[in-house]
Amino acid sequence: MDNLLIWLIILAVLGVAFGPVFLLLPSRRERRLAALRAEARRLGLSVELRPVPKLDAHLGERVTAGGRIRTAMHPSVRYAMPLPATLPRRPTGEGVVPPPRGDAQGEAAVQPSAQGSTSPTTDNWRLLRSRAGWVADVEAPPPYGLATQLVPLFGQLPEDAVAVDRQGGSLGCCWLESPPAQADSVVRLQAALAEIAKAVAAWDVEASAGQSAPSKPWGRR
Repeated sequence: MDNLLIWLIILAVLGVAFGPVFLLLPSRRERRLAALRAEARRLGLSVELRPVPKLDAHLGERVTAGGRIRTAMHPSVRYAMPLPATLPRRPTGEGVVPPPRGDAQGEAAVQPSAQGSTSPTTDNWRLLRSRAGWVADVEAPPPYGLATQLVPLFGQLPEDAVAVDRQGGSLGCCWLESPPAQADSVVRLQAALAEIAKAVAAWDVEASAGQSAPSKPWGRR
């Protein structure tokens, strides 16, 4: 009995001494995310936390318990690659990307804001994912001709990709990094971004030569 008591005391002392160390060890989820982001950096992608609007949020996500309206956001991470530095700048275009027909929330999301300009440019734009498909971010809509060419390529992105954007010299995908995503998922993401970047580059070259344009709005017949 005395020996058992001694061992219990020793174990208790060890628990007090080393318990905080074990609490600081990364969880399985944290190790998985660290591996994803390390692979991204190895492939030349930049990684940063970038929440984006959640278009299909339920009521509890859009209203607080106290009744205050709030903007629901995806806690996403932006994986981005640089675009060629020699791309020509395209003048400001006209029109925004309309959502698929019947998406009432998406239709509201792409209406011009009364408090700011929504003139699309190829230097800064963003497309957001909703249940009905990809729609323009009202704060940074792309030319609809560009979106028409890009959206078919988005099928190569992860299923939990929630936004694709261009910010000046970089092209990014905002991703939720949901399980079971592993390092090979990042390889596929990088390949998809590379294909989208080629389409963006081709658009810029054609637009600078005055050759851009589908005349019909995206998603409408």
